[in-house]
Formats: sequence, structure tokens, C-alpha cells
Amino acid sequence: MAQYVTDVKNGDYKAKGWPSFYYAAYGVSKIGVTNMSIIQQKVLDGEGKEDIVVNACCPGYVSTDITNHLGPRTIEEGADTPVYLALLPPNVKEPRGQFVVDRQIREWK
Repeated sequence: MAQYVTDVKNGDYKAKGWPSFYYAAYGVSKIGVTNMSIIQQKVLDGEGKEDIVVNACCPGYVSTDITNHLGPRTIEEGADTPVYLALLPPNVKEPRGQFVVDRQIREWK
């Protein structure tokens, strides 16, 4: 993440392969948050803190101001997976340190 910020400041982010669309910083930040969530869960598991669960999720393409209301999903539909994850029962074994879309675990590369 720090490298992205440095490359943007230096003006050579395109040459270094970073995305160049107008909301690229948003996408890059989402990648960072997702990876951080997966790492945080591994650290917590290593410390034996089974009562804390950290997951990352994608609400999908939601009709909001940031999408110029072009997304096909309603705000309620976009909120479904985050709310599902927030209400997982205590000591859940899965999803745990995962990337979740439409309440389903997706492989994160």
C-alpha cells in the first residue's frame, strides 16, 4: 500500500503497473483491507482468540452515489452479506479470515 502511495506521488504509478482508472485508489484500498483482514484473523487464531472473527466481503455493485447509481443492487441487497457476517454466532469455524461474496466464501488470490 505504501508503494502505491509513493508511486502516485511520484507520478509513475501507470508505468509501474498500477491501475489508472479514476477510482483506482478505491480499488487498491479494497485490496489492502481484504488482505489485512485475512492476516488479522491468522494473527488472532495464532494467539488462541477463537472468540474474535475477522472477514472481508464484497457487497457487489450497489446503486449508491459512488457508483452514480448504476449498480443493479439495492442498498439492502448490498448490506446482506456484511450484516450476515456481523451476526455470525460466537466461535464460528467458518467463514473465518475469508473473503465472502453473497454469503459464500470465495478464493482470494
